[in-house]
Amino acid sequence: MRVGDADRERTIDHLKYAFGEGRLNGEEFEERVAAALAGRTRSDLEALLDDLLLPMPAPPMPMSGLPAMPHPPVQPPGWINNGSRASFRPMKPGRPRSERGWAATAHWAAFVAPVVGPLVIGKTVGSRSEFVRTNAREALNFHLTCLISLILLVPAILFVGFVDELLFAAASVGALLGGARAFGGDSMRYAVNLRLVKK
Repeated sequence: MRVGDADRERTIDHLKYAFGEGRLNGEEFEERVAAALAGRTRSDLEALLDDLLLPMPAPPMPMSGLPAMPHPPVQPPGWINNGSRASFRPMKPGRPRSERGWAATAHWAAFVAPVVGPLVIGKTVGSRSEFVRTNAREALNFHLTCLISLILLVPAILFVGFVDELLFAAASVGALLGGARAFGGDSMRYAVNLRLVKK
């Protein structure tokens, strides 16, 4: 069965949860997010979650003065593990998909239009959305940080050829993770960032 963007987003939400719990390292998270975005069928997405323990919500507290009534176990929304295979249930809506898409694009612009991409997104779409503006500003500062680092490391690059490759790899991983987190509905904050642009 073929899947749509909403199914891919739910899968990425679960991957984010697993990454935050330490069940995936950065490389595994990056690979699985890329695979989720490229997934075409339900089996493609199920394979990314088969070995992960997904969150289970706590049961509701009984009302004061009344005996607790037994009730069937509550299944978490989205992709759930029922033993032999994963099944699907709708999740509650979060941020609009368009906002998350633009916020993620601000980070992923590092691959096609660094600095310019998040700057334009922040000034246009960001004027209507605080979430997009926050992510675009963080992405812009990250792109500027990488650019300044590259300029400062020119002498080292001339003598040690792989320094620029290491910097590009680190910037790529950061942009991928930042975009994935923004696409999941969170505001990304890079651990290493000069944050020259405040507004």
